[in-house]
Amino acid sequence: MLTAVSSMLTSVPANAVETVSGAPYDYTATMKPERPYMHQYDKLMMQKLFLARPDQKGGSTVGMTFADALDVIKGMYNLSRGVPKIVYLVGWQYEGHDCKYPAFHEFNKALKREEDATARDSYLWLQREAKKYNTTVSVHLLVQDAEPDSPLWREYVDNELICRDIDGNLITRAVFNGQPMYDVNLAAEWDKGMLQKRLDEVVDLANIKEAGTLHCDAFYARMSPYDAANMARQEEAMRKMLRYMRDKGIDVTIEFLHNGQRCDQMIGLSPAAWWIDMSAVERAKLPASLIAGGQEGKFGKLWLKETFLFGDNYQAEDDFNFVDIYRDKDYSKAWERAKLGIATRTVPYLFYNTLKIQEYDEANEKVTYSGGVVSDWKNKTVTWDGVLLRDNNNIFFPLAWKDNKEIMAYSQEGYNEREWRLPTGWSNVKAVDVCNVSQDGMDKPRTVKVKNGAIRLSMEPNSIVSIVPAK
Repeated sequence: MLTAVSSMLTSVPANAVETVSGAPYDYTATMKPERPYMHQYDKLMMQKLFLARPDQKGGSTVGMTFADALDVIKGMYNLSRGVPKIVYLVGWQYEGHDCKYPAFHEFNKALKREEDATARDSYLWLQREAKKYNTTVSVHLLVQDAEPDSPLWREYVDNELICRDIDGNLITRAVFNGQPMYDVNLAAEWDKGMLQKRLDEVVDLANIKEAGTLHCDAFYARMSPYDAANMARQEEAMRKMLRYMRDKGIDVTIEFLHNGQRCDQMIGLSPAAWWIDMSAVERAKLPASLIAGGQEGKFGKLWLKETFLFGDNYQAEDDFNFVDIYRDKDYSKAWERAKLGIATRTVPYLFYNTLKIQEYDEANEKVTYSGGVVSDWKNKTVTWDGVLLRDNNNIFFPLAWKDNKEIMAYSQEGYNEREWRLPTGWSNVKAVDVCNVSQDGMDKPRTVKVKNGAIRLSMEPNSIVSIVPAK
């Protein structure tokens, strides 16, 4: 376990800089990533769990411990019918969220289980246990930020690794967690081999190589005019970082694709964006196998049209944020909020990602997919060869990740005795088993007969059911 930070200037490989390319990648030549990603992000749900924030008194305000996080992972597994997931932990280090950067060398002691010797032991336990629920656990961090209370602060200032304005003053952008935030000069840090060493240490500490993925928030170029470290130089270092991590078998997902703070979106080097801030025109051109998400929008402002037409992912972070948003820590209400997101965002997204986009009709706000699937924003419907899969926030979607036939039905408002025609591939099914789905699992099934290729279904408001061929 890493308990202290030694000098970052020691034991840096002499060839560290020369072995990694910083050149841009032209994804348009193949419409594929430069190298295969370690995970299939177009076939999974990507989430964050907000664990803790510094209380600005030397302690930690905890919303969720590592043990609590496993309970949420179990519930997500049940509610989403076992969809593969990646969960990034926020606030896992020091006293919590965005604390003591550029260092990330110590786990947050307030998150550990009583039966474990260290918080790191509890984290590794969570990683192991989460695998039982088809979930990969990794961490969220920032590489561009620096704070004066960091154990690396003096070293980074002395070695001129903090961005400076044209007059040589250290650049600070805001105050966060009671600390002024400064910008790390990634180009200079890479050139001295210190970024590589910093990444190596967190990979070992948090067992990231086994996870195969890491989330890097606010992955923007921070310019340093004093030493001519412009955006081009900084983005070159960022591309080197992405390739350096991929050499280790680790994908780096990022916060935004655009957001106006990067010239190069680095598509094909990074597999997914937390906020997939792409227009419908862009979504129609860029397959999710190349760049995935993440929810559509920016900083919680959701782009509903793009989500309806192309799908996206339910993030979970805000709904289970018991530090900043829902301080009552009412899990039952959080699970109610989760149902809508899973059913209306992730389920359609993963279904669409099994198809190819044939046409986006911008004027009529309609997407035609292969196989006869049409998503129509104006009418708020999705059909498959004329069979209704979605009517506003009433859904009746096949689950793309299931080997056997299974449909998820959901209704936001509820309805009584509504008829749903079974989709393509269900023509030989004579009866179905219908089970209520919750975070605790599934209720006892009830059998419903199929008549003329359709079933009649009643739904309570904000409820999910699983539908499979009757045994």
